[in-house]
Amino acid sequence: MLTTLLEHFGYVAVFALLVAGGLAVPVPEEAIQLGAGVLCHEGYLRLQLAIPVAWLGIVTGDFLWFSLARRHGPALLARSSVARVLTPSRRAWLEDHFARHPMITVAISRHMSGLRLPAYALAATHGVRPVLFVIADGLSAMVSVPLVVSAGYFFWHHLAQAKADVRRVELGILLAVAIAVAVAVFLRRRRTRARG
Repeated sequence: MLTTLLEHFGYVAVFALLVAGGLAVPVPEEAIQLGAGVLCHEGYLRLQLAIPVAWLGIVTGDFLWFSLARRHGPALLARSSVARVLTPSRRAWLEDHFARHPMITVAISRHMSGLRLPAYALAATHGVRPVLFVIADGLSAMVSVPLVVSAGYFFWHHLAQAKADVRRVELGILLAVAIAVAVAVFLRRRRTRARG
């Protein structure tokens, strides 16, 4: 069904479906991007247009969710579907990181499938500025979107394997960022102790 929508409505479908996914509609974000890549390979779409359209759809959907959460955050966070994912320990961890490293926390949250929307709602209720949110989310999506759409384009005949490979690369990037943050925090604390 997704492929049919993408075939008939092209870039509009890519954009609209990714915006819907950012607004908590159960639409598989990666499948849409992979499907867009496949359609580029088959000549329905152009890769150099599909990537920015997918990026714009993702960032727009995320920002709309963030804006919605700024107005209705407590109600969104109180929903049972959110509470199941955003356990008290995860919530405390995210709140701590939003207070200390909001940009990095938003960027990393983009790649945490089930936790992304609750984390973004939490960011909205914990003082993350809209401009900072868009920059962090946009930069993070700038890493993943070209990767996923291109995987659909180049590996269209091995989509299941491509999806697993993309996930591994994303997790590798996430791990590298987490290690960099841990090293930066360690060095900062060490310098603070040395001064004191």
